[in-house]
Amino acid sequence: MVSAYYFLNSWSLAQPTFSGFLELDKRFVTGGDSTIIDDFYNRFRLEMKAPVGSKLYMFSSLDLRFYDFPRSQSLDDLEQIEREFPLDFTLWEAFIDVYGFLSDNLDIRVGKQRIAWGKADKLNPTDNLNPNDFSDIINFTETIPSWAFKGTWYVGDHQLTGVWLPGITPVLLPRDGANLFLGDLGAFNDELQLPERTPANSMFAFRWDGSIDKWDYSFSYFNGYDDIPIPTRLTVNPPPASPEIKMEFPIMQVIGADLVTELSGIRLWAEAGLFWPEKVELVSEANGVINRKIQLEDDPYLKFTIGGDYTFSNGIYLNTQWMHGFFTERGAGELNDYFVARVEKEYFNDDVLIALSNTLEINDWKQLGYGLSPELTYQAIDNFEAGLGAFLIWGEEGTLFNSWEELDQVFVRFRLDF
Repeated sequence: MVSAYYFLNSWSLAQPTFSGFLELDKRFVTGGDSTIIDDFYNRFRLEMKAPVGSKLYMFSSLDLRFYDFPRSQSLDDLEQIEREFPLDFTLWEAFIDVYGFLSDNLDIRVGKQRIAWGKADKLNPTDNLNPNDFSDIINFTETIPSWAFKGTWYVGDHQLTGVWLPGITPVLLPRDGANLFLGDLGAFNDELQLPERTPANSMFAFRWDGSIDKWDYSFSYFNGYDDIPIPTRLTVNPPPASPEIKMEFPIMQVIGADLVTELSGIRLWAEAGLFWPEKVELVSEANGVINRKIQLEDDPYLKFTIGGDYTFSNGIYLNTQWMHGFFTERGAGELNDYFVARVEKEYFNDDVLIALSNTLEINDWKQLGYGLSPELTYQAIDNFEAGLGAFLIWGEEGTLFNSWEELDQVFVRFRLDF
């Protein structure tokens, strides 16, 4: 008979701890003919950590996004609480760590997880294992965890990581805002085709991390799918029927490299990914006539980010980056350049943070786009922030920012961490 002491002792090893945050966010869109209050989500995150002895660890998190405005459009909707108080609820992460699996030098992680690769600041061309989260136009550099098996083998001060993902998780787009990232496809009925759930269509990746003196580096390889779909078939139907578009996810390989160092207090980084996609054709059919057009060539193309940051003696923090190739841009002749700079300074005994972010887009070194985001944050109370800011966009025709011009907005944000 197993003693009660055994159960009590086992529970003490797995005693979970909880943390998370509540973020309340309100957006006032000013880019159109009139100012409107955007139906943007607030966010609640609950995280649980549970170490189980010295060999096991479990982590899980729940993500709740809730909206302020009802979606009721009929009397029947008034009978449904989910229409009055809409929300999106998801299991964000859930994984198990096993330390010293089969060997003291091997750790594994199994489950839904975020696998962040690359040493640039959020603008990472080698970070291709998790899908992009474009649901927040102001914070479009976020990603979403996905199910994976990851193993890390430690070789002295170096490590080799291998990852297997059973299938692709597509990009998350803004509500009613697919055209902001995929372009204006017009009025159409769309069909999205995911790869078949077979072992042959699973994805995998490897990365080697090391260091030489003050230089940290890594080399990586990814074989899988782009999480952003691309049109592969267009059928033009006789009026009044709408055109039909079929979209698929292109197969691609990425060879990546990055490095980071610090020289005289200046942190410097460089990261590049050589993308090698499979050729994608767009088949168009109208009045029985079929045309074929190359949508994506199978020629390799290079995306990169170069940047650095530094804190001056007067407390001013400066972060600058040059990004060649936005997340949604594909093909050697389709990559634009983005120059990003952020300046921060704290005042009143660090109780107030003033920040200014700037982005310059250069399309083929001809058309220009510009983004400006000033923000003021009150942070005098531990675990609490209150922020006021703006997101202002301008762009010439042909630039990415041109399609965002009507999204100028002012935002108010409150966040509590626990």
